[in-house]
Amino acid sequence: MAPSDLSDFQNFSDGRIPVLLDGGWYRATGEFEIGMKMFEELGMYSNGYIAAKENGKWGVIDIKTNWLIAPEYDEIITDGLGRCYAQGNVFVRRNNEVYLYTKNGVTNEIYQDARPFSNEGYAAVKKENKWGFIDSYGNLVIDYIYDDALSFGQHLAAVKIGEMWGYINVYGQIVIDTIFMDAESFSDGTAPVLTGRGWQLITLIEYKRGVTL
Repeated sequence: MAPSDLSDFQNFSDGRIPVLLDGGWYRATGEFEIGMKMFEELGMYSNGYIAAKENGKWGVIDIKTNWLIAPEYDEIITDGLGRCYAQGNVFVRRNNEVYLYTKNGVTNEIYQDARPFSNEGYAAVKKENKWGFIDSYGNLVIDYIYDDALSFGQHLAAVKIGEMWGYINVYGQIVIDTIFMDAESFSDGTAPVLTGRGWQLITLIEYKRGVTL
């Protein structure tokens, strides 16, 4: 099937790219070799896994389309790029309740919402309308005190207190003051933040100098 037949596609990752053909989503290689199995929707591969929708329900598949998580959930929680899997964990939603899916199956703890884990650090989760952080085993490590939050990246997490955003370290200490109107996670030492002059980039000095945080 020629690339000109494609009506949509998503981000390329882990050697695969989701493509939309004839109303269904398929997995393709970087050379646009189309897989045989069709899905209703696909996310973006991360660490070898991708959220996939089949028969109106969501699950998670691997590179060979084997189901890591059977398609029986209302939603697989993804980040802004569609990634869902990191540190062996995925957040799943059923009946407006969010659960952590680990290598041992679904945990019993119920959350209102969650942000996917990155490849390092804690994940942001919401209970009783406040956000806190858990580790990859589901243990609460930073209490539910924030009005909004993003999961950790490069040992820092964006948090919202009142109407403003800043960044905390893994001990829950504010290390970049809550002076931004919005904020995104750090990647490669840089994070986008919204100020009165629009979106700008802030850079970690230590990272820029080549010091591992």
